[in-house]
Amino acid sequence: MRRSSALLATAALTSSLFLVPGAAHADATGVSLTLDYDRLAKDRVVKLTLGAKSASGVTKVRANMRYQTPEAEPYATVEFTRSSGTDNDGVWQAEFRPDIETRPGVTRVEVLINTADGATYTRNSEFDDCYTTSITDFSNSPGVIDIEHSDVTMRGRVTVQKYREAAPEPASGAKVRTGTSTETTAGEDGSFTLTSGGDASPAASVPREGRFCGTTRAASVTVERQTTVITANMVPGPLVAPQSLVSVYGRIVRRGSTGPVPVAGLEIQLDVPDGLHDAGGVTSTPTSADGTFRAAFFAAREVGRSGAVTVRLGETGFLTGGQAGLGTVSIRNSSEITGFDAFPGPLAYRDPITAHGRLDLRPGDTGAANLPVHLEYSLDGHVWKVWATRTLARPGPFSFDDVRPVTKDAYWRVRYPGSDLNMPVISDLRYVDVKYRTQWYDFNASPEPVKKGGTITVKGRLYRFRDAAGPGPNAPVYVYFKAAGTTTYKQVAATKTDADGWFTKSFKASVDGTWKAVYKETSGYLGSVSQGDAVDVR
Repeated sequence: MRRSSALLATAALTSSLFLVPGAAHADATGVSLTLDYDRLAKDRVVKLTLGAKSASGVTKVRANMRYQTPEAEPYATVEFTRSSGTDNDGVWQAEFRPDIETRPGVTRVEVLINTADGATYTRNSEFDDCYTTSITDFSNSPGVIDIEHSDVTMRGRVTVQKYREAAPEPASGAKVRTGTSTETTAGEDGSFTLTSGGDASPAASVPREGRFCGTTRAASVTVERQTTVITANMVPGPLVAPQSLVSVYGRIVRRGSTGPVPVAGLEIQLDVPDGLHDAGGVTSTPTSADGTFRAAFFAAREVGRSGAVTVRLGETGFLTGGQAGLGTVSIRNSSEITGFDAFPGPLAYRDPITAHGRLDLRPGDTGAANLPVHLEYSLDGHVWKVWATRTLARPGPFSFDDVRPVTKDAYWRVRYPGSDLNMPVISDLRYVDVKYRTQWYDFNASPEPVKKGGTITVKGRLYRFRDAAGPGPNAPVYVYFKAAGTTTYKQVAATKTDADGWFTKSFKASVDGTWKAVYKETSGYLGSVSQGDAVDVR
């Protein structure tokens, strides 16, 4: 009968040739060792065949049988007989009958080759002595599973066949396992029932143990994969500084029967083009219980590089794969505007504004030149317009002193738009309040001189400078007096201007001193102080 190749245990030895010390030179060459073992043969004989060449001639070939480990003491030694060729170029054979009842499992075979020059060469191989094991009468239910309904119950019988002509026998007591480590023991008739859960490829396996060879029977199931959805964002992005840490945060959910469900324990793949990340590569962590994940990489050192970054999830047993594009990342020098200020504040209506600051590029300016910086304003802090532009020959200080009149309150900032090698940057904001100027005209304290106890009349006219200058009606006025020989003005009266901007206030003359009128700053107008007018009291 022709033996099936599946039932043959044939080992062609390819390990190194070992030389026992004492040999003058390497004599044995072209050494090959094969073991032919038919487990279903009734005689269960291991046939060993050795081919070798030797200039001095092979004098002896023998094999030591060691149970399970190469270090075990030999339990048998087999002598080889040359079956063809010569001592210089021949084939040597031996047979060995193992005892499966006493030593089931692996036997290590150590073959020793002696040559006439006194050297000993060693070849190693092994064979596994076990009965052919099968799982028959196998069935499973259900036939369709998904991640929410993954339990599969498997039933069958474990049998062993000791030789080809013998009928299979029940493998009573054999262990049967699933890929999820569920385990049971076959009954007297070899039958078993066990349930696998959470495995997209459920199977019943008999492990290699004792006299039983191992075997596996896969369940016949159709897996309905659920779709995965990846959401992710990248910080910072899309422009990053050289060697800066780029972090990707995201979440993976599956479209379950009742809605989105977080998926834990999935390892995502962060695809970053070569040259875009620094040494150390890309790191990631599995999704947590709520489906969230974090991945990171350090940007490369060289500015000007760019590429698309993608989060990817491969297909799993129960889930489809997916991906989320995070856009294009570009490595550029970081830009910084420091010391920005816009003044004066408040600003007189129709006066020009002045602004200054400094633009720097880090870690290097890459020879950057002709750098445009824009002074911009916004009435609401959202919509911005360019007020003026300066072009810097190199990174450094900038200033704006434009003669254009400013007529409205506004937010001010400076913006550098960036380039292929440098990031854009925007300065801090400055709010500048614009107010109408005011000025005193025809201010006078009279008469001069005045008799002590007499009446001093203080009067003046307030003007407001809007688009057209005109008197300031109904404006609060504060009258101050500084006695001669003192340095401090004291408020002595408060009044208001009339419809034409005039005010008049009378006081009893007591001591020499100087008078002045003050209009204090309000939400719409700048304050103003009149010139002082001295009155001599006699």
